[in-house]
Amino acid sequence: MPSARCSRAALARAIRASVAPQVVLVLLLAAPLLPPPVLARVLNRHRLHPLSAAAGAALYGADDTVLGDVGGGGEGGKAAGREARVYVAEGSGTEAPPASLDPPSEMFDVCSFPGAINFTMSATLIGTTWRGWGTSLAWEGNYIGGLARAHMGVLLDAVFHRTKGLGLNIVRYNIGGGLSAQHSPQFQRDQQTRLKAMPGYWPAEKAAYDWSADQRQRNVLFGARARGANIFEAFANSPPWWMTVSGDVAGAAGRNRTNLQRKYEGKFAEYLATVVERFAKDPAWNLTFDTLEPFNEPLEGFWNAGNTQEGCNLDVAAMGRVLTHTAKALKAKKLRTRVAAFDSWVESTARALNSVRGMRSAARINVHSYMDPAPPSKDPALYTGQVYLKVRDMAKRLGKEVWVSESGHLGRGGHPYDLSLYVARTVIEAVNMLHASAFVYWMAYDPDIGWAIVRFPWTYPAGYSGPIPEPVLSKRYYMFKMLTSLVKQGSRPLVMPPKCRHGMAGFYNAADRTVSVFVVNQKPKDAQLSVSLAGFRINVNGRTKAVVRRTSWSQDMAEVVLSQGKAVATVTIQGRSFVSLHFTNVQRSFP
Repeated sequence: MPSARCSRAALARAIRASVAPQVVLVLLLAAPLLPPPVLARVLNRHRLHPLSAAAGAALYGADDTVLGDVGGGGEGGKAAGREARVYVAEGSGTEAPPASLDPPSEMFDVCSFPGAINFTMSATLIGTTWRGWGTSLAWEGNYIGGLARAHMGVLLDAVFHRTKGLGLNIVRYNIGGGLSAQHSPQFQRDQQTRLKAMPGYWPAEKAAYDWSADQRQRNVLFGARARGANIFEAFANSPPWWMTVSGDVAGAAGRNRTNLQRKYEGKFAEYLATVVERFAKDPAWNLTFDTLEPFNEPLEGFWNAGNTQEGCNLDVAAMGRVLTHTAKALKAKKLRTRVAAFDSWVESTARALNSVRGMRSAARINVHSYMDPAPPSKDPALYTGQVYLKVRDMAKRLGKEVWVSESGHLGRGGHPYDLSLYVARTVIEAVNMLHASAFVYWMAYDPDIGWAIVRFPWTYPAGYSGPIPEPVLSKRYYMFKMLTSLVKQGSRPLVMPPKCRHGMAGFYNAADRTVSVFVVNQKPKDAQLSVSLAGFRINVNGRTKAVVRRTSWSQDMAEVVLSQGKAVATVTIQGRSFVSLHFTNVQRSFP
């Protein structure tokens, strides 16, 4: 693992942005005295990781890519002649990945085959059409949209630009509840909590709508559209504060209590539909939301008064009524926007599908990929599969499309690099077992390297135009870049061998005549993989070629040498790495 020995100055710079001052002081005083393993555990507890000796007093290691290095039109990652660096909290670029300080509970093999993995790519389609990749805005939009235009543009390019960045095409916009300073003083604690106080458009029952509210989040929404985003969803974390039981948009005054007053259920739906209508019909905005989601984790019981995040618990009866009200409100306004539900964890989604009435009003099922770890008595892979497959089958019986509308590593501990591999595995499981047709990450921008796709401090005031540090591209960025650069809208997921559905996913793009295979290996041991395209016609309008790329502890989308036969590609899947195999000029042998 990287050396835990580093200067006090380096340690201070690495931790001051995200750790309480008293913790910083203790770490600075104690660091020179602590043995490296002990210091590593302390840093991990605060979601930090030791700087390599090569990093010296800098925040960047010798191998890191910063945002300004990502050019347009190419493969991303390490283009020839460009300096490339990897954020030191994840890897020094020259050493093997550390033994996980807090091992994830589920680290699966690529496939449950013994020894080498040899299989023929099936040309059978799962049946879904891929809609795209996305992220949610909410308070990250409330922050980024307040920066000077040039700073905001750099951040937007990194995530939404089709050639300079990830090219995410799905954006979820948060319709805020607004808040009462009397009932929600906790949102004034510091800058980060103030950003989570999302402005609402209807400040009080007898007040007029305030269409000047939430300008900052709209700036990001429109900026994403200008860079190529083309699917939009509006969602609510909470009703307006005056519709709630507690008066607090953070939640109820008691665990699991419904916080939307029943007399306001229809007005809540009317509020959401009115906001959606404004976006569609205001010539200055001119944005049509494809879907409207009135819920966010309503059954999980997380949302209590005094929290520093909007949220609203609802019982299944209230959820059914709100669904029906929302669909009727959209129809009355003659909008094309459809209703989605329920934005719950996987287990809670199964419960909701069993219990909530009014599902005819929902056009799509939104699932958060978060899942409780498997019970000790159950095999983790079997448990994960059972829960995903249950939701998939219920959705199919209802004739509903499924999206992963929020994802991350919530509920898992470990090194940020291992957690990035876990998220990559979540994508694969969602495609293979949930049959999801889109994948949306929670927030692409975050000051915490554990969550960030693009890491950027949330410390600058609105309108700030002075110098800023270059945003840092995390390992998670490169893993998503491998996916978004190859799996385009309209691609079709392929059926994978049952024993590989936790570690491998495949997509076919008929328009481009390509097959892309993605492999995640969470284990430290290498795996030998041979993929045959016998199920496809090859050399269609040109010679079939395979390009293999790997993101690992020391590599970012690096091209990998492979052994290639006539229709077979053989590659070593390095331990704890994410690999893509991209085959060109291929075609399914049957329609």
